[in-house]
Amino acid sequence: MQEEDRLILESFRDELQYGRGLSPLTVKAYIAQMADFIQEGGSLAEGFDASSMREYLMVRASRNLSPRTIARMVSCFHTFSSWLKETGRTDVDRSQLLQPPRIPRSLPGFLGVSEVKSVMNVYDISRPKGIRDRAVVELLYGAGLRAAEAASLLLKNTNIAAGTVKVMGKGKRERIVPLPAGTTEYLDKWTHSRFLFAADEDPGTLFISVRGRKLDPRDIRRIVSAGVARAARAAGATPHTFRHSFATHLLNAGADIRTVQELLGHAGIGTTQIYTHLTTEKLKGIYMKSHPRGKK
Repeated sequence: MQEEDRLILESFRDELQYGRGLSPLTVKAYIAQMADFIQEGGSLAEGFDASSMREYLMVRASRNLSPRTIARMVSCFHTFSSWLKETGRTDVDRSQLLQPPRIPRSLPGFLGVSEVKSVMNVYDISRPKGIRDRAVVELLYGAGLRAAEAASLLLKNTNIAAGTVKVMGKGKRERIVPLPAGTTEYLDKWTHSRFLFAADEDPGTLFISVRGRKLDPRDIRRIVSAGVARAARAAGATPHTFRHSFATHLLNAGADIRTVQELLGHAGIGTTQIYTHLTTEKLKGIYMKSHPRGKK
């Protein structure tokens, strides 16, 4: 990699991490994308134009990458190219000529209420570790948190008496989410058992490992997977499935979509609107079963 390209890439990383407050995983993905562009013969210092971007994307598409993956690459190029213009490194955003491929919008999977309960009930709450694991799943479903949000949630931001948690979401956007009684019950039980795992250097997060370290999103996924594996009716569920279930069940119960948007921490309403398709499909199913004109 040429020295000028390396310096540009480092500046771009700083902008993503500190200027825009993107998550470490997102920053890593963007930088890896641009580094791969350079590895394939592209240049950030010179020659970063629509033709070189198209050539790179065509090569990647020929390797049978999914439209969704190609679309992420286009999005990365848009972000990088607009940053070049904003910082005066170029006088025009050359990525504007790029169009991402069309992606069929798939509906997120979700569990029924009984299926959620079937997962929660498999954890052995006679042991501190089982209480912690139950509290994790209760929080994912009760507050609709992402795995990363649950892992990084601070103990001091967990107000069990008030029944709320203060969450740091994507883009460093804070939100306060209310908790249902069932969730606060198990969070209370966990906080009274947490000291059994705490080490000399406490990370300050609500959830910690048996050795006292901060959990990471992979730990959250393992906790969920262990419960799902023992609850046959919830096969394939992930931490995000409980978040999807949270949103879907709220909308099915009549919650306002703007409220659900705020609870989920979505920057725009468009991301939340996908859940309205799920509730619409449910209404259609009820209609086809119940209305005389819906029956064949």
